[in-house]
Amino acid sequence: MKINLKRIFVLISLLVLATICLQVYWNYKNYLSNKERLKNEVQIAYDKAIETYFDEDSKETFISVISKDSTTKVEDLIREIKLDSKFGKQFSKPKKVDSIDTKVSVKFIETDENQRSIHPFENKAIKVEEISSIQILKGKKAMDSIEGLENFPSKITMSFKNDSIKYKILDSIFKAELNRKNIALKYEIKHLKNDTLFFTYYKNKIKLPFQIIPNSAYFKNKETLNLNYDYSKGLLVKRMGVELILSLLFSLAVVGCMYFLLFIIKRQKKIDEIKNDFINNITHEFKTPITTIATALEGMSTFNPENNLEKNRKYIAMSFNQLFKLENMVEKILETATLNVKELQLNLETINLIVFIKSIIEKHQDISKKQITFEFEKEELYISADSFYLENAISNLIDNAIKYGGNNIEINCFQTDKTTVIKVKDTGNSILKSQEKLIFEKFYRIPKGNIHDIKGYGIGLYFAKTIVEKHLGTIELTITNETIFKITLPND
Repeated sequence: MKINLKRIFVLISLLVLATICLQVYWNYKNYLSNKERLKNEVQIAYDKAIETYFDEDSKETFISVISKDSTTKVEDLIREIKLDSKFGKQFSKPKKVDSIDTKVSVKFIETDENQRSIHPFENKAIKVEEISSIQILKGKKAMDSIEGLENFPSKITMSFKNDSIKYKILDSIFKAELNRKNIALKYEIKHLKNDTLFFTYYKNKIKLPFQIIPNSAYFKNKETLNLNYDYSKGLLVKRMGVELILSLLFSLAVVGCMYFLLFIIKRQKKIDEIKNDFINNITHEFKTPITTIATALEGMSTFNPENNLEKNRKYIAMSFNQLFKLENMVEKILETATLNVKELQLNLETINLIVFIKSIIEKHQDISKKQITFEFEKEELYISADSFYLENAISNLIDNAIKYGGNNIEINCFQTDKTTVIKVKDTGNSILKSQEKLIFEKFYRIPKGNIHDIKGYGIGLYFAKTIVEKHLGTIELTITNETIFKITLPND
């Protein structure tokens, strides 16, 4: 099946785009959800701050009127309050009792045995004998300091609130709630009475877009403490940190997988092209000797009725020559196709590399018209190698230079302290920069379309690279004005 790479690329790009859009939409919905959650948290924090403020304030403005005289009536206790406060007089100060100077609105609460409140003793207890006949206690601490308060036969407990609000105290309580929830805000508190702005605490120069109306029963009718606030966008991003990181990682993973798939498909397409080129090439290579053998046999049977021995020998020699070529081609293909680096066992021996390369050059010089020169520093250069495989590797490089290089081929050999270097140079320019990394791949040939003027199978350079690496060496290709294959082998 033909792979349409362009269509696949478009499809993968659309999938990547859809994934990114989905993540953006999900993060936006998450952003809105966190925005609403932040609003609720600020509402709860502000309501709690107001409740705490009034609760603490009531502890300071708490009044109890008690009497140890069982004959004292409730009316007498109320009368005592009226004498001290209704008309603007200060409360008398009992022993060890907190005092507050304030104007109050009073709500009377009569308690009986079923409404007794027992509080822990926060201060040093006041003895019963220290209490006068009628005693006024101001502040919850004062009330809690009375030992055995529940045993007093007559008492009245009153709660009331200040008409004025201590904004600084309320602000400190609210800040503590925000810090506990790790929320940073710009805000101002607006005190409204009868829908008219009475006072603004922490007035900001810029307009604050969000507003919270407290849910509290402490305020009078048409009185409220509104909170105007704003927050930095970074606050929501910070609160969404984990979700954003996970979303980013997921998006990157999807994009990476998609383009890795594209890379695999592209590589597979390239392999298919190499395979098809190899098949076309090998078909052409096999067809020539087969046709030659068939022609020779036909000539022996049809065009040699007189059974001329000389002609028969000629046809037989021609057939044997072509069969030998076929055998060599099949062996080379099978050898390379089944080559496994892990299973390959080298038969190492000490060889004189100079003599070794000279013999290889002679074999190629006999069948090639191109000039091959060999330069070396000394006549003896010994290395440890498998002569059979190394000969094939060097021969493949020379054969490649003969097929694709210029008219002049140069081989250099020299040795350093740790390595032995073999260079095969030619003046050809058939290899492009883009093909440098592909040239050593199995079955890869430089694309020539359907032209088979140069014989080859795309396995010679792959074989050379495999053998050199098996000898713990490296092979490199350098393309300048010349094409240079460089083999580097370790001396040890």
